[in-house]
Amino acid sequence: MTRIFDATTWGAQLCTADDDILAGEVSLREESLRRKVAFYLDTEGLPVCQSSCAASEWYPTLVTRMTSVVISHGRAVVSIDAALPLHSSILDVAFPGAGSTGSMVDITVVDLSRHRRTLHTEIPSHLVVTGTIAVALSPVGAAQRTGSPTRRTTIG
Repeated sequence: MTRIFDATTWGAQLCTADDDILAGEVSLREESLRRKVAFYLDTEGLPVCQSSCAASEWYPTLVTRMTSVVISHGRAVVSIDAALPLHSSILDVAFPGAGSTGSMVDITVVDLSRHRRTLHTEIPSHLVVTGTIAVALSPVGAAQRTGSPTRRTTIG
């Protein structure tokens, strides 16, 4: 099954390749396995290590590992091994390497800080704990979609 990834949602041009998702030549599943830590994709689809980013930097896509998955009664709770930016909402999720899609459910993503964000989207029929998840983020409030450090100007 081919999935279309809207660049205005994901920030980078993504495409499917079998069960994986590619950002240009970068396999999100392979990159996640290689790094073992969360990373962002910049607007060109290049990986940027989350831990090396300043709090003021904004990237639209986060790729990380799942640490827990509970699916029950048309809902899923997915815990991830990363902190989501505080002033962000989730526009979409994808599961590189998870195979075919299953059904539409409410998915609650729980980050390392125990913050929760919920959206209604497709979930694959088979998810593996420690599998990869890609999260399309949207800034809320003062954050800006830049792909680089946010610059603030003080007038006064």
